[in-house]
Amino acid sequence: MNWIEPLIIFLTFSVMILGVIGTILPALPGIELIWLTAVAYGLVSWWTFRVTTWWSVVWIVSITLLLIIGEVLSYGVEIFSARKTGASWQAILASVILGLIGTFIFPILGTLIGAILGVFLVEWARRKNWQEAIKAATGTLMGFGISVGVQFIFGLMMMAVWGIWVFIR
Repeated sequence: MNWIEPLIIFLTFSVMILGVIGTILPALPGIELIWLTAVAYGLVSWWTFRVTTWWSVVWIVSITLLLIIGEVLSYGVEIFSARKTGASWQAILASVILGLIGTFIFPILGTLIGAILGVFLVEWARRKNWQEAIKAATGTLMGFGISVGVQFIFGLMMMAVWGIWVFIR
């Protein structure tokens, strides 16, 4: 092992930690960054050290599956929670749009504020009942919280798979 390999491992680990932090802070990329970093590690390892085996493909596929499952569960939990508390599809769409806008206006909390505001405003306009609108917005907030937990757990699992890959390699 030469001096550059530990440096690459350290840099990869550091960027993955940023990805884990990104699962909690909406302004940063989360598990997508972890996945991208793992793929970059695989490519750099192959290009620099020519140490890629068919197992490397298995590790990349495993991390990719964790990314897909984590994303589907994350968004599914948010939508399910919002729908369960009475949010309409229009409110969920408004939540996504205002959440994206909020990300650019107020990076850290803007996503959450925009998403909740989107559900509240649409449901209030539809039902003319602020209590029902608050109930739907609360469901969105609960879904968002559970979604953050799902992303965090899947981020750690992706890092664990990468760690095993590095250790075994």
